[in-house]
Amino acid sequence: MVNQQLTTMKQPELGKVIQQRRLSKGMTQEELVERCNINVRTIQRIEAGEVTPRAYTVRTIMEVLEIPMSIETEEKKDKSIPPLFSYLDKRQLWWAGLTGIVYFILSSFEILWNMALMSGEEVQQPEYFVMLKVAVLVTYAGFAYGFWLLGKRTGNQVLQLGAVFLILVNAVLIGVDIYYGKGMASEDIWIGVFEVVAFGISMIPFSLGLIMSKKQLGQPYLVVGALGLVNAFIFISVILVLIGVLTGAAFDIACIYLLFQQSQKQKEESFVEAAVQ
Repeated sequence: MVNQQLTTMKQPELGKVIQQRRLSKGMTQEELVERCNINVRTIQRIEAGEVTPRAYTVRTIMEVLEIPMSIETEEKKDKSIPPLFSYLDKRQLWWAGLTGIVYFILSSFEILWNMALMSGEEVQQPEYFVMLKVAVLVTYAGFAYGFWLLGKRTGNQVLQLGAVFLILVNAVLIGVDIYYGKGMASEDIWIGVFEVVAFGISMIPFSLGLIMSKKQLGQPYLVVGALGLVNAFIFISVILVLIGVLTGAAFDIACIYLLFQQSQKQKEESFVEAAVQ
């Protein structure tokens, strides 16, 4: 007897169950399509909750994904489909988002000091300059870790590498700032140009990783990733760097939102997981 609770489940819960089961088995949509002999667009729309499939289609997908076909069999097996993110992941994503807020505040203060020190005016470097730089790097690493975790759980290596690359590049840039201090004024303008271009380049793989997350994590990742690419090329252009400060702030805020949103989504996934049982 087919599990009637699953075959009669309504969208979007049904699509979430199918997606979670597919991801837990490490299967791509293309692989599922080949084994089910169903159009790839159909699978995409089912997982997105856009259409309600026929009972025959649901049974075919259940068989391929090895979702228990009878209540008796289900009781003998583990009753839960492994979620994409664990409870610990949820907490880590929440803390990464909170760390991102701290980073945003510190980096805003840091940008103001960098602009003042490079203005050529007689501005004294504050005593806490090095401490501020280190705090920015540490909080940024915690912030980027959240996206490294997202990449790991979804199998998105581009996002993982992009997060690590961002941390490494920022570590180098902050090291340069600490080394030169106030000495990096107008006569060292090329150092500033190097920093701006390097930062812009470092954003490209990370932004591409966000765009690639759209299929598994949703449309917001595509939008934020596109914003990141625009911001990257603004910095690389150098002449638009002042605009980049504003778009960069918007990008950081959007990334913080993604982390908090993903941590809250776990509540929905727990509901879906319970519906399969």
